[in-house]
Amino acid sequence: MKKLLVLATIMVIFTAGMLAQNLKIAYLDTDRIFASSNEAREAHRIFEIDRQNWTSQIDEMEAEILRLEREYETRRLTLTETARREHEERIMTRMRERQQFIERVFGESGLAVARNNELVAPIAAKLRQIIERIAVEESYSFILDRDAVLWGQESFDITEQVVNEMNR
Repeated sequence: MKKLLVLATIMVIFTAGMLAQNLKIAYLDTDRIFASSNEAREAHRIFEIDRQNWTSQIDEMEAEILRLEREYETRRLTLTETARREHEERIMTRMRERQQFIERVFGESGLAVARNNELVAPIAAKLRQIIERIAVEESYSFILDRDAVLWGQESFDITEQVVNEMNR
């Protein structure tokens, strides 16, 4: 039984060695590609403008809430009970609206995520096409992302080639 197991192991190693001779593997660094890509930098710039606009809207809401709170504190002693409740309710309503806006924009499936996906999707599609074309043209069996590679020889790194294609 041991001889059969040893023979099977030797056959597996031999077969794997033969297959490995036909494999051509490369890796790339998608983070570096996105940092070096003109299109990705432009998408990032556009997203930052959108983010700043959303943040400005939140700041304006916050300023209005603070103004209402100061106004309320200044006039609280002279207001009737009904007027106090109305003022407090107006403040609470503005606070809820601000929180809902934050959630709608920056929440898990908010406008910021959707906008980022909208800006990145065409870049990711272009990157995928370039990788597929390079893989076919240069007969790669696998192209891995650097984050998935624990170690690799620099000669297998095709990041620069992909960056040049992205920026053409």
